[in-house]
Amino acid sequence: MSSSGNGHAVGVTDQEAVFRSMGFLDTLAEGLMLIDTDGRISACNQTALTLLGITREQILGRGIGDAVWGGVKQDGTPFTGPEYPAAITLRTGEPCTDVLVGTDIPGDGRRWMSTTSRLVVADGQVAGVSNTFVDITPLMAERRALSTFTQLSKVLTNPARERDLLADLCSEIVLLGGYALAWIGVVNDGDDPTIEIEASAGDVGYLHVGQDGTSEHEPNGLGFTSTAMRTRRIQVSNDLARDARGEEWRERAKEFGFGSVVAIPITIGDELLAVLTIYGREASAFDGPSEILLTRLATAFSLGLAHLRDTRRLAAAFEGTLLAIGKMSEVRDPYTAGHQRNVGRLGAAIARRLDLEPTLVDLVRQSGEVHDIGKFSVSAEILTRPGELQPEEFALIKRHPDVGYAILVEASVPWPIAEVAHQHHERLDGTGYPDGLVGDAICLPARIIAVADVVEAMTHHRPYRAGLGTDAALEEIRRGAGSLYDAEVASACVSVLSEGFTF
Repeated sequence: MSSSGNGHAVGVTDQEAVFRSMGFLDTLAEGLMLIDTDGRISACNQTALTLLGITREQILGRGIGDAVWGGVKQDGTPFTGPEYPAAITLRTGEPCTDVLVGTDIPGDGRRWMSTTSRLVVADGQVAGVSNTFVDITPLMAERRALSTFTQLSKVLTNPARERDLLADLCSEIVLLGGYALAWIGVVNDGDDPTIEIEASAGDVGYLHVGQDGTSEHEPNGLGFTSTAMRTRRIQVSNDLARDARGEEWRERAKEFGFGSVVAIPITIGDELLAVLTIYGREASAFDGPSEILLTRLATAFSLGLAHLRDTRRLAAAFEGTLLAIGKMSEVRDPYTAGHQRNVGRLGAAIARRLDLEPTLVDLVRQSGEVHDIGKFSVSAEILTRPGELQPEEFALIKRHPDVGYAILVEASVPWPIAEVAHQHHERLDGTGYPDGLVGDAICLPARIIAVADVVEAMTHHRPYRAGLGTDAALEEIRRGAGSLYDAEVASACVSVLSEGFTF
């Protein structure tokens, strides 16, 4: 019950009559409801009924928590009765402003209301709560698209692989944008071409059945993805429940609670790369500004994908260049053929055991593959001579780190490849060469390759001695751990070899 201005109790029906007699309230652009002190809806204006898609009979007299619209939070979980803004205000006396409440409107999908509740006081007594709300669904759609666009720019800056980029794109669209489903399809050319799902996130069960009279997975189908792929134009439906373009996929969309869809072709120049299809739960999720932002997203994504492919081609070319550089030194020293590749493989295994970033693991491998390039400056006679070298001959060999560094710096290779060539014979106690560096002055990748280099050299045959075997190499590494070699690197190397690593 609630109190009237003269202090008498006024029933719901009476209050509604008073409320409706104030006809101007129905002209307000925002919905307005009055909730009495018992937590029941006692009056509302016509805008509230229109926004909620219900009748006056369906709402009057109902409690806050059992209202027919079934409000949900932004994360999709339902409001319980005590969590509604009006219930909080009635309980605490404090206003609740701009609370986001989602409600499923019959025939219109999910709409988002910005809701504010305040106490109503008459004659110094609490008479109830006023609850006002406006539909901000278009603004929510725009904000979601903008948030998705902004966050995904981070994904595009450092992709590792194309498939990872596709998967990240779909995941971030669903997680950040709050959309129901995102998937990327590409055409698999052949005698019976189909649209293959390259990546997806969200309610992926929807993809197990075609969305139109044929199949969404057929390039010649009538679905949104098929049409976008065939026409290379964006396809949008902001009201799947009423869309006249087919019954089968529409019923499927209803089953999964989808209200709208957009399919965006991703192209580079004239080449169609894929189609990005996104489903929203509410109708009008892809109105105006949000469609524009998602189109910009697709453009940015296509540029990111093009960059990734260019980077991959450059990486392949760089790998080929390193391989050629590595072979230059081995041509003059057949006894060490394969030595650099072996050192690179063991170095990478040690780096992985140390939990280094995958990019750094790869750089350690590449560093190992060319660490001895400076030996190209040493005559084959010295490199392959059996027996002990003369002091002046060993002095020539000790120059190879400087020579290798000079060659690799000139080649503009990324860090730490040149540094590893320069430092792989340095030792923690300063007894190494060429500069007698001590401790952390030796970069970590060089400390890794130093250990891998010793183990590989001791394990295999050399002109001046037979191979000593893995046990002898492990004993050397254990003996020098903490003095000659980095203790953590040494421990990681012992673990890798003990677990079965083979050259």
